[in-house]
Amino acid sequence: METQLDEVEWVQARHDQLNLIDEKRLASICHGQLYQRRMKRAFDKKFHPREFQEGEMVMKKIISVQKDSRGK
Repeated sequence: METQLDEVEWVQARHDQLNLIDEKRLASICHGQLYQRRMKRAFDKKFHPREFQEGEMVMKKIISVQKDSRGK
């Protein structure tokens, strides 16, 4: 009788541990999504799309190829 009771307690404790792990995993996923949303919102505040029409004077900048400063 005692071994069955110990086994039932062990199974219940194990089940509780697994539920706790699932809760922590869901919480970490939620925090990751919130972080990504915050980063996107901060980026979108700084980003301003520009539309150019034909005939507008637009400065063209040509960037030359730069060699690797490390010599590789």
